[in-house]
Amino acid sequence: MEYLNKLLACVEKDSSIFKKDDINFIVGLMNTQIKELKKYAITNELIKENKKEFFLTSKGREYLLNNPVISWCSNDFPLRPQINLEYLKLEKMPPTLTKAIRCLARHLLEGESLKENSTESYLYKELLVDGASCCGIKNEIEKFLLQGKKVKLTDLFDKFMSYGLTKSIVGILLLDVLAKNKNILAVYEKLQFQLKLNQLMFDRMLFCPQNFEIQKTVMDDYPILSSISKVLSDRPTNNILDITKTLIYYIRELEKYTMNTERLSKKTIRFRNVIVNAKDPISLFYRDIPKVLVGKLLPDCSKEFLEYYKSSIFELKNATQNMIVEINDFFLQSFKSDSRKQLAERFLAVDEFIGEKELRILFNNVVEKDADDILWINRIATFINKSRVPKDWSDEDVADFKVKVKELALKFYALEATVGNTKRGISKDFQKLLDKLLKLSKPEQNVVIRELANS
Repeated sequence: MEYLNKLLACVEKDSSIFKKDDINFIVGLMNTQIKELKKYAITNELIKENKKEFFLTSKGREYLLNNPVISWCSNDFPLRPQINLEYLKLEKMPPTLTKAIRCLARHLLEGESLKENSTESYLYKELLVDGASCCGIKNEIEKFLLQGKKVKLTDLFDKFMSYGLTKSIVGILLLDVLAKNKNILAVYEKLQFQLKLNQLMFDRMLFCPQNFEIQKTVMDDYPILSSISKVLSDRPTNNILDITKTLIYYIRELEKYTMNTERLSKKTIRFRNVIVNAKDPISLFYRDIPKVLVGKLLPDCSKEFLEYYKSSIFELKNATQNMIVEINDFFLQSFKSDSRKQLAERFLAVDEFIGEKELRILFNNVVEKDADDILWINRIATFINKSRVPKDWSDEDVADFKVKVKELALKFYALEATVGNTKRGISKDFQKLLDKLLKLSKPEQNVVIRELANS
């Protein structure tokens, strides 16, 4: 019976073995295996119980003598370490081991606690503690990953499984190296740079290594990286991965308007787009961003590149705010008012004559006193466009807003003229033109209004 000799050897060493909380680690087997082997050994008189402890019988000693425990190390695989946990030696991972590796990955990559005397805690104790039999191989794996060029994960598994190791052992050692170096390693899945390494990604790495490549991202040869990093971070670094993550997270937090508008400088538009489409943090800063800003590769860049980089970041940072200031100024100018307060006074002067629904809603928003200036124009703009708030607009929404503002302003002028309050808003010449406009048919008025709005 497989592993029976190992159980008997453990009983021979320690008669109280079945009382141990970590018996699974000591014997290197799962619970069900130990229970079945214990039952078999008792039934076949290989061990006997005495005062709740177990001892080998003469028959048990004879069995162990004829079936000694054979070391996993062999002449065929001299680099194999000594491994006690038998399920780590299996070519095909059992489900319990797969589950335990996932728990270990959550512990190492995401900070989840390890349960005492769990299978995952035994994996850590067997392979990853200081002085473990695999320390030398783990150091080799680390050197292999940190060699400075892209490493195919299949090459790593092929190399270290040739030592006679199983995929599960290589995978766990790889997991520990990744966890300890995750801030300086870029992970690519199907050539696509992955921003966050977690348990789910490691699971894919373990079972589909052909889809993954890994590369070290610290580049000490390019001191300009440190200056670039300080644009968006307080801590300077030469780690392209850190710089890329900071930049991508920054871009992702920008408003929808900023991410879609074409009302930026050509360099900034290209800068934004190349970041959004980035697949490789190394190429992004070595080639893509320098190319769109100064037409050079990173090694050839000087302070000129850094200034363009800062300028583009600044332009993106302020794009939405600048647009809101623009529509605020346009709104006041369209109503020929110098300030929000002045416009509110003009609306209040014609309050009792406002019957049209659109002007009434506009009136309620214009005379609002409690909202600050930003909230004030946001509410007005959202009402006028009858859609999203300005930060989520497109360039087309800005254009629509301007046309509709012009139309509302002309309606307001007509109302002011009708009730005799034109002095504040329009000149006498304008009033004469307005009188002529009011005599036109409705379709003719609409044509004139649109021509004015687009002029």
